[in-house]
Parts: sequence; C-alpha cells; structure tokens
Amino acid sequence: MNPIFKQALAPWTPPPAPTPAQLVTRALIMGLTAPDAERAQECADMAEHWAQGLTEAEVEACKAEAMRYV
Repeated sequence: MNPIFKQALAPWTPPPAPTPAQLVTRALIMGLTAPDAERAQECADMAEHWAQGLTEAEVEACKAEAMRYV
C-alpha cells in the first residue's frame, strides 16, 4: 500500500483484539459490578472460559487488576 494512503487510513484502523488476560479481567470487573447474582454468574462463566489458556499467575494478576477497578 502506498505510504500516503497508509498514513491517511491509520486513524481508521481497528484496535487490536483484546488478549485472553484482558478479557478475563473485563469479565471479572463486570461480575463484581453486576446488578444481580444471575448476571454475576454469567460473567464468572465467561471469565472461566477465557482463563483456560492462562497460567495461575496470569489469572491471579487478572484478579488483582479487576480489584483495582472496584
């Protein structure tokens, strides 16, 4: 692609997809702030699903990050 076009289109490039760790952290934050137990459980289920490829240390870091937001 022509460098001029690449530079012109740069503001419209989509952001990178979130990492599994970011997804786990976001799901934990949503679960902690959910309006009821049913929605909190849905968020916990999502966090558990996305955490499958993470190490224990990474999951603990996600938990710590989520707690900083609450």
